[in-house]
Amino acid sequence: MANTSRVSFVTETKKRARLDQIATVFGTNLSAVINDALDQYIDLHEWQLKHIQAGVEEAKQDDFAADEEVDAFFSEYGQPS
Repeated sequence: MANTSRVSFVTETKKRARLDQIATVFGTNLSAVINDALDQYIDLHEWQLKHIQAGVEEAKQDDFAADEEVDAFFSEYGQPS
């Protein structure tokens, strides 16, 4: 078994009930559901931070998109609203 650490936190009653329902439907326990949610949260935010840091490094090296690249992007995906 991997090293574990106990964490305690407070959440809304409705949120706890939703987590319990998910655990019941999937035939697992609350800890497994919370650990899965934490894994997804960590993966997402680590991915975002990695890409943000890469963008900052590119900016520090004056590596910006050319006007043509920006125009092509907005042609494909549309203008921001």
